[in-house]
Amino acid sequence: MLTDKWKELHRSRFRDLAADCGGPPIESGDPALRNWSEKWTTPDQLRVERYIDQFDLSEKRILHIGIGNSGFARRFHDRVHEIVGTSLDEPEIKLARSLKYQNYLTMIHNKYSGDSQEIRGSFDFIVENNPTSACCCLRHLAELLRLFECRLGGDGQIVTDRVGLAWIPQGANPRWSFDFDDLQAVASAVGLNAWKINRNTYVLCRTVPSKPALRQRLGSWIRRLRISL
Repeated sequence: MLTDKWKELHRSRFRDLAADCGGPPIESGDPALRNWSEKWTTPDQLRVERYIDQFDLSEKRILHIGIGNSGFARRFHDRVHEIVGTSLDEPEIKLARSLKYQNYLTMIHNKYSGDSQEIRGSFDFIVENNPTSACCCLRHLAELLRLFECRLGGDGQIVTDRVGLAWIPQGANPRWSFDFDDLQAVASAVGLNAWKINRNTYVLCRTVPSKPALRQRLGSWIRRLRISL
């Protein structure tokens, strides 16, 4: 059931979206879901990764919602304490588990169904590049935002991208294509704030997002230079 804050958001800002679909959230096999296990990482996802790459990740736990081709885990598994990845697509989970990274835990989980006992503890970063793309109603979007708020560490950051936030599958209600102001509105419903890091990178957090140290930014720049050579 929607809280009064969400009901007010529906009335004032999201009237074109269903308040409550009356059923379960999107399920595996729905055309709106895209199996990304054999596809290249998108430019918007890479921008999210470049932002996170600037931080010291040695003791960090990261929740990656929608693991796709596991490119994120390939890139960061040897620099983080733990990555927990979720997906609704069996091929994506199968690929992830074939990598056999000891600190990469994956599970089938529907992000719009809310918190899960399988997703344990708090996270320093939550990566979610398409938070609204496959959503069906505000009730299920509220479940996702509650999952964010519940699992986000005290000074943690939820990272998304302008393009990923705006993308919707063919035939979907175009109002699910969110901009920064939409993101800010729904974040406030669960006590979070939205920040523009740059033109494309958006962050949700409880306070002002921490910035990477100069040494870490230089390290990220050097890693990107090596990749380009």
